[in-house]
Amino acid sequence: MTDPPITVLQDGRASGGPGAWRVAFDVRNAGEDTVELLEAWLPHGRFRAEAVPLTGYAPLASSASVRLAFTVRFDEPPGELVENAFVILRVQWKSGEWRVLTRLAVTSDADGSPIASTELTTAHPVGFSQ
Repeated sequence: MTDPPITVLQDGRASGGPGAWRVAFDVRNAGEDTVELLEAWLPHGRFRAEAVPLTGYAPLASSASVRLAFTVRFDEPPGELVENAFVILRVQWKSGEWRVLTRLAVTSDADGSPIASTELTTAHPVGFSQ
């Protein structure tokens, strides 16, 4: 495997309210090598959470997972779809630093809460385009 084998899925229902929803994601190491989480953020203008350092989390051993929770700015009417939202993780894996990008489709539920569906996860070494 040439990329960090990370999976990211929404974990449970969001809580809170418009503009400040608490959304959690299950982040799992699907590979054999340990992955160290460094930072996470959600950059989309309509589904956004600022970057948070993850230095206090234990490295993820093979098959281990962690629940990451964010306060997300999301204020869409029921049924609205936000495409191309992302959870971005900066991780240390093997001998390098990587960005793991999980693309989401986020739908506003009947109460306005976000429901994020994972569409695709890709990874790139930090500095690959330099």
